[in-house]
Amino acid sequence: MGAQAQHHHDKAKVTIDCTVDERAYIKMLAAKAHMNLSEFILSYLRKDSPQERKPNKVTLDAMRESKEGKGIKCDSIEDFWEKMGMNPSA
Repeated sequence: MGAQAQHHHDKAKVTIDCTVDERAYIKMLAAKAHMNLSEFILSYLRKDSPQERKPNKVTLDAMRESKEGKGIKCDSIEDFWEKMGMNPSA
């Protein structure tokens, strides 16, 4: 399959070369999923897309605390395990 992109504002158009039968099959799968072709193809690609992974609230709060100098400071990995109340040898 070959691909070609055209850019428009914040969107890009991608052309995929495939057989007529492949296109019909992809359209059938998209219709079964109640999606158009773009939504269907992008739904597979977005699963592994790094820009789609956004930190949840707990992570965002921890990031903010860290930037503010709050949280737990550890001087070594042993210190970390002790402060976490864990025995790494267990």
